[in-house]
Amino acid sequence: MAHWKHVYSPMDGSNGKLDYHKRSLPKLSFGVELEFALATIPYQRTDPDPEDGRQVYGITQREDRALAKELPADRARRAQEHISNTLTEAGFSSIREPDSDGQPREQYLDRWIITQDSSIKGPSGELRYSFQPIEMQSPAYLMTEGSLKEVQRVCHLMTKTYRTYSGPTSSVHVHVGNKKQGFPLETLQNLMALLWTFEPQLETLHPEHRQKNGYCGSMRRSSQLMVRMKLSKIDLRGSLDEIYNTKSISELILLMGFGYGETGYKLGFNMSNLLESYVNDDGEHIHIKSPKKTIEFRHHEGTMDPVAIYHWTKVCVNFVEFAEEVWTSKLRVWLRCNIDRKVVDYPAVAVLCALKIPVQAMYYEKKLAERGDDPNRT
Repeated sequence: MAHWKHVYSPMDGSNGKLDYHKRSLPKLSFGVELEFALATIPYQRTDPDPEDGRQVYGITQREDRALAKELPADRARRAQEHISNTLTEAGFSSIREPDSDGQPREQYLDRWIITQDSSIKGPSGELRYSFQPIEMQSPAYLMTEGSLKEVQRVCHLMTKTYRTYSGPTSSVHVHVGNKKQGFPLETLQNLMALLWTFEPQLETLHPEHRQKNGYCGSMRRSSQLMVRMKLSKIDLRGSLDEIYNTKSISELILLMGFGYGETGYKLGFNMSNLLESYVNDDGEHIHIKSPKKTIEFRHHEGTMDPVAIYHWTKVCVNFVEFAEEVWTSKLRVWLRCNIDRKVVDYPAVAVLCALKIPVQAMYYEKKLAERGDDPNRT
């Protein structure tokens, strides 16, 4: 960390002062999606760990109802309702999956939405429990320390009340927005140029199973920009010009979206929620309407650790703030100088220091050491 503490940033000015745009956007908003497998036990089975103290009975099944008569959809619904009730009783606004009731999801962006994701699995070979795949979608919060602490309190409430499992099939997604306003094209160009340049470094912050994953693919391996680079023999520095030459938000999003390569359907940095109506190559008018005008960061492993979620959310929001505040001319020069540097020479810790978030740089340096990874690995 000491080596990178004073690394150059395009926000550096003279005499130790910062040189940047005064923010034209209001305080940013954010939301998190938490995924985990919820351990439950039917009344007919014995609790394998009765001293644990956290609830496993009565989550998916009524005491007077035989397990054989329960449908999987009924058990899933009851699990979601149970969690929603736990949140409500603790003072958090919450609702079970509104889409199943035919209600428009956007009217519930002010509360926790409890739903499921069938891709989430419990631990392999664990037969003592029945697991329910749970996804918790937070309200759209303004980015404040108080909002982050509220998310942390929800994580603590869940792990204090329930037996949860955050395995390799679960993840944490962070959405960053400008309320419902979207973002200027220049801010998004700066953001995607930043993420494109330093994606190899940022990938090292996450475990191996999140680095090569069809649910959070790599732009450097699977985006339309990568396809264009191969077909037109564009080098890395030239790829930055491709990003800045885009004329509309939709053009930029399509350029940085899924092309081919890795198996999957979404990349780790997903801007599809910001897509505007456009005319495709066949002359068809594609009309887009998304209730969430957000940039989604999908890389993080599944966890209910309040500290981990706090720091990763800060990193995601800071990337967007940095992209809005930095002078584009200085940013482009800096990115061109660093886009082909090896991770061993310019690791993730250096990137976070350059983004002016030294607290997060220190946190991830420590996390990488605890994980047994060399922060300077290639």
